Amino acid sequence: MTVGDERLLRGLYDLKYLFGDKWVLAILVLLLKGPMRRKEILSTLNSYPIGKEWSDKHTVLHDSYLARVLKKMTEEGLLVRAEDKESFPVRVYYSLKPEVVEFLELSRTMLTWVDANPELIEQAQAYARRNGDELETSTDEEFGLSDEDDD
Repeated sequence: MTVGDERLLRGLYDLKYLFGDKWVLAILVLLLKGPMRRKEILSTLNSYPIGKEWSDKHTVLHDSYLARVLKKMTEEGLLVRAEDKESFPVRVYYSLKPEVVEFLELSRTMLTWVDANPELIEQAQAYARRNGDELETSTDEEFGLSDEDDD
């Protein structure tokens, strides 16, 4: 592996861990419209069938999970949490940091690749619907692999 390959791999893993949660990208895209309260985020996201192409399971975002995700995203530096202390009770709004808006704008160019490869995307979606997160949770033994299989 070259230094350039290693940098590519590390960068891709950085992106995966920063944006890889199912709800993170949905929250980020939603907040492109501007600051929103948690209740607004929850109701809007639950009104869309997010990820239905990838799973036959209908998923619902629960408020307690959303609260944890928003806290994590804020602590990671993706979001800004602002309190409106003029209102009672205090209202909390979430918005995107400028660097995240830049990332999302750059991400639009990758959609050209997605649009150019629909068969690949459809094949991967079909696999995911059939097998779920099999590779995320399975062990090498379940696939009949051993250390000798690695070259």
